[in-house]
Amino acid sequence: MMINSILSLVLACCLLVLGGYLAVRPGAGQQGHGPDLDTVDDDGLFDGWDALTPRERRKRLAVYQRRVRARIAEQEREWLRVRLRECAKG
Repeated sequence: MMINSILSLVLACCLLVLGGYLAVRPGAGQQGHGPDLDTVDDDGLFDGWDALTPRERRKRLAVYQRRVRARIAEQEREWLRVRLRECAKG
């Protein structure tokens, strides 16, 4: 009885880890398909949105989110440069 419980728990943990790995890793058969998202403009990322798979939607949203974060970081750096110049002038 005890061994069956332990083996069931080990099997459940292994399946959980395997499921997590498969969910995180990029699809092996999907590499090289579709447009290079780094070269597509922001509007192009959302073209044909309804026809995209949920995985492709998440991928495109992640690309867009990175771009927005990079823009915000650049704006904040520029703002900080201006503030530092003002502080240096006194």
